[in-house]
Amino acid sequence: MEYIDQKFEDVVLSLDGNAYRKCIFNNVVFQYAGGPLEMSDCAMDRIRFQFGGDLAQGLHTLYQLFGTEGMLSILRGFTDPQPGDTPIQLR
Repeated sequence: MEYIDQKFEDVVLSLDGNAYRKCIFNNVVFQYAGGPLEMSDCAMDRIRFQFGGDLAQGLHTLYQLFGTEGMLSILRGFTDPQPGDTPIQLR
């Protein structure tokens, strides 16, 4: 489903299979299991995530293998790579 120019407040939203454009999210819980998602030009304040499906299992496995700091370091490599970091290649 596509959502355009909508405001979401104090709700739980599923991200999987949805598109959000120019939306505002305030005090929202995002549920995400790794499915297709489009999000652009959105504003967010006080958000939380609940992960499910294979994505939740993958995150839990990273935690078991590398602990909290190791897992966060891996995730930061996707979102905020620093000079000298080894690039992560997705296939």
